[in-house]
Amino acid sequence: MTDATALPVLWLDRPAGEMVRELVGDRAEVVSATLDDPLDGIGRAEGAVVGASVSYDSSVFELAPRLRVVVRAGIGYDNVDLADATAFGIAACNTPDGPTTSTAEQAVALIFAVAKGLRESNSRLERAEGDYWARHDHLELDSATLALIGLGRIGGRVAATMRAVGMDVVAYDPFVDADRAAELGVTPAASPAEAVAGAAVVSVHAPLSDATRHVVDAGLIAAMADGVYIVNTSRGGLVDQDALLAALDSGKVRGAGLDVTEPEPLPAGHPLLGRDDVIVTPHVASATGAGRRRIFSHAVEEVLVALGGTRPPNLLNPDAWPGRNAAD
Repeated sequence: MTDATALPVLWLDRPAGEMVRELVGDRAEVVSATLDDPLDGIGRAEGAVVGASVSYDSSVFELAPRLRVVVRAGIGYDNVDLADATAFGIAACNTPDGPTTSTAEQAVALIFAVAKGLRESNSRLERAEGDYWARHDHLELDSATLALIGLGRIGGRVAATMRAVGMDVVAYDPFVDADRAAELGVTPAASPAEAVAGAAVVSVHAPLSDATRHVVDAGLIAAMADGVYIVNTSRGGLVDQDALLAALDSGKVRGAGLDVTEPEPLPAGHPLLGRDDVIVTPHVASATGAGRRRIFSHAVEEVLVALGGTRPPNLLNPDAWPGRNAAD
């Protein structure tokens, strides 16, 4: 039997800030890892709130004999091995509504930034190249076509925003039906190649899986219009970076905006860095004040609901329930 008076231990894989402690209050003891050791203290964890940088599989779960629930602070959970979590009786959850607004805004910002050539024109000015107006030749988004690979929460919000700008939106998502696409004013496509054909901008919003890894590869890029712009705010593994670089060098792709890459962060000197036709941000799309608070608020509640014996609303591995959360 456990001590009924003891607070449950909520562990974070990064130093806990005041916001997290405020969200938890007196409902749990907060323990956190250090920047030097992202697994420090996990042996005490009953609930865990984790990011995307560490793989959570059997090798980690073996270090956490008390762990009952692990929550990904975000949407993607490709770094959490659901089969291993289930085998250990550990509930796995995510926070699908947390990052939506801020990540969609970042995608829209990158679409505008690359389509308008902001980095390129800024660099030319800093180099005092001159003849700026005549040499600036980028895209007017009104009446242009945006192709989305993925039409979930974030993709849907991007679609709504860019339709308000005047873009026509086409999307491929095998999990979204025609009624949902129609509700969003989006033309559904039967394949990624059909979606991107004729698009001026392609924005990627799919989860990473074996089926979607490198969905944007040399073949799909070849199916795109010449001078296309590519944006990715989902997972770096969705885009074949070698193929992207080759297409940028050839001019097939006019520009790219990436919040996610392989690896993360990109090392100094990586060929995607320092280019006038590429903007790279270090996977920070959801890291706004409101975004962080929403993500961690949802994550904390998922943990505490599960530790209280109630099935959490965003359970990813239902076969693991109740598992270690069964009443003593």
